[in-house]
Amino acid sequence: MIKVKFLLHATFRSNPAFELIEQGNLNPQALHALADLTQDPEFFGVFRRKNPEAGESARLAYKEVALLFYFLQKAGELPHYFKSVYDDEVNRTMAKMVLEGIFEIQVGQDFHSGFAAQHFIYESQERGEDRPHPLFEMSSRAIRYAVYLNETDTTSLAAKLYAYNTVPLFIAPDNVLATFEEVEAFLGINKNNLLDRLLLKHWNKQEPNEKFSWISWSRRQQVRHDARLSQTYKMYISPVLEELPQVFEKAVNVLTASEAFSFKIGINREGLLRPDKFVAYFTNFPQLKTAADQLTPILKNHQAQGVPFTAPLDESGILSWGVDHASETILKDIEGGSWRGAVTQKLAASIALSKTEKLGQSESVDFVLKKMMLEGIDTTSWTAA
Repeated sequence: MIKVKFLLHATFRSNPAFELIEQGNLNPQALHALADLTQDPEFFGVFRRKNPEAGESARLAYKEVALLFYFLQKAGELPHYFKSVYDDEVNRTMAKMVLEGIFEIQVGQDFHSGFAAQHFIYESQERGEDRPHPLFEMSSRAIRYAVYLNETDTTSLAAKLYAYNTVPLFIAPDNVLATFEEVEAFLGINKNNLLDRLLLKHWNKQEPNEKFSWISWSRRQQVRHDARLSQTYKMYISPVLEELPQVFEKAVNVLTASEAFSFKIGINREGLLRPDKFVAYFTNFPQLKTAADQLTPILKNHQAQGVPFTAPLDESGILSWGVDHASETILKDIEGGSWRGAVTQKLAASIALSKTEKLGQSESVDFVLKKMMLEGIDTTSWTAA
């Protein structure tokens, strides 16, 4: 994992290229876009580059950071009140704000921010010689692809990252798997077989509707898991489309005997061509790992499609996992879950930042991977840092 140097005694200054706009001085359009935040008592305003040609979006400013920005108009060490609560989390936040250009760090007689500062922020890394896991390689390819795109809208860029490794629609004919009934027939459901008996005996089915584009099953006679109050652990089961029926039947057998409380699968051709087509849910990681250990030998001869930005559970990438933190809105922005949604949104913002630095592709990828650690994501495992 990438490590950040301890910056407590470094000399900083507020970046003179930025200005801090208090919310009362924002124009009506900006205030409307920030409507929810204006009710937050800690929200102060936004940081904005003085030169609009930089093409960089504004950044939110909260009161403590705004105070620090005013304090460091003259270069110096961090103020005593800031040092007194300084810990690893504050250290990462300070490093993040230097990379984002809000503050500059002094090295010798010069001040640096952004890409130019990262060598003074991160500890030197020893590079392993082991071949990366296929999912890690896939995630790196996705980032390189996004860096290469001439895309400045972070929402669009996040959506493209989220959909990476989706199989093109022309692979499956237009007239197949058009409805969830056809998907059920494709999976071998409603054929009065062992799979049916398992599903009917142990699971309640929820059919898709306008707000839920999945076929899902929740366990019978079990207290419902409340995603608003506790974390949800997700196991992604990602075979290629043609092997999905066999994988689905084998997985349902294992999931029924496991502690999984729910699982879901895509409702049509589009849903089954995406990498995260089949997801099972658990209340904790040991339960998920036990099920994965049972599935691994059973699925070892099946071809993986693989879900980028998830942590592998087997050698091929057919099994991987992520965790959704407790939330009122698990499906808030990108359907499919908050873990990869949050990761791709942060990646998109980091990639957009790298483009303002005018970096080459390899430099941009390196910058983004390191920046993500400051966002709380360990890109050596694609888990929470």
